[in-house]
Amino acid sequence: MNRPFPRSWRRKMGFTLVELLVVIAIIGILVALLLPAIQAAREAARRTQCKNQLRQLAISFHQHHDTLKFFPSGGWGVRWLGFPEQGYGKDQSGSWLYSVLPFMEEGTLHDLGKGATGTARRDACMQRVLSPFEGMVCPSRRRTNVYPLKDPIVYHYCTTPLEVSNRTDYAANGGSVRTTETGDGPTENGEDMLAIQPVDYQHTVPVSGSGDPKSTWSGIVFYRSEISMRQVTDGTSKTYMVGEKWMYYENYETGLDAGDGEPAFSGNNDDTVRVTHRDWPLNPDTEQTKPSPSAPPLERRTYGSAHTGGFNMAMCDGSVDFISIDIDKDMHAFRGARNDGDEKPQEIFR
Repeated sequence: MNRPFPRSWRRKMGFTLVELLVVIAIIGILVALLLPAIQAAREAARRTQCKNQLRQLAISFHQHHDTLKFFPSGGWGVRWLGFPEQGYGKDQSGSWLYSVLPFMEEGTLHDLGKGATGTARRDACMQRVLSPFEGMVCPSRRRTNVYPLKDPIVYHYCTTPLEVSNRTDYAANGGSVRTTETGDGPTENGEDMLAIQPVDYQHTVPVSGSGDPKSTWSGIVFYRSEISMRQVTDGTSKTYMVGEKWMYYENYETGLDAGDGEPAFSGNNDDTVRVTHRDWPLNPDTEQTKPSPSAPPLERRTYGSAHTGGFNMAMCDGSVDFISIDIDKDMHAFRGARNDGDEKPQEIFR
């Protein structure tokens, strides 16, 4: 025979409204405490992934150097893309990123259209520029590397204006100068090409406004460069090689940033080559740096990231460091120059 529970027992089997509210409050507090920790853990994972991608880039730079005896070149100019038949170094019109594709297991993308002529060659070039590929964007910043161009642009040896293209969040070190960008570069007929003979990069004094413009470019990658490891006289562990570039945070996924408006394979320009001039602020993600339609921010030439407190940078010895946003400006400039020596000539700051 079943007997009913005593009335006092039946009252204790449920929760009162006050008890329920207390439990909900405790759960809310625990979630509030755990959420920042979860977000921090996710950001730490993204930062580590970004660091690993830069390490792979550093390895590709070294493999390029081991094979060809110099680091990848910066290319010819913003209107030029990469073509396989042009080889490497000063003869390659495309960016450093195009030149390292074979050393990143992207040889098929690099060789697309090899041996083709005429329209087939131009179409292959466009197909390459439209192709996404892994490891070229920081996961803290964006999810893909193909975005629309602000204005359709006709690049040399392309059939039609490009409206979308692949991009990269990483830029090679052009030195401690203001910029290495030379404009559109030579014409399709080779007009306005700077002298083919390279200057003596190891002994040039970085004096602004004298002689070959390349004599002022103290970095690792720039217009038609062929810099070898022996020319990094300040030490490979102390000289930048390639790192995260700054972009205005509202343009992370628009493709409209002043320093992110060209294809990743476009020749020497601020999208793929950045500098360490002491006048350019690092990571200036503030409302004051919001791009103006008439005057793109000069910060498009500097380094920065979507990470808190700094940015990842691969050094010439292949190591990857996290550089603090608070780094001394002079020290940052010195790390951009491969050959400024101990006397630190002030000319590099002009």
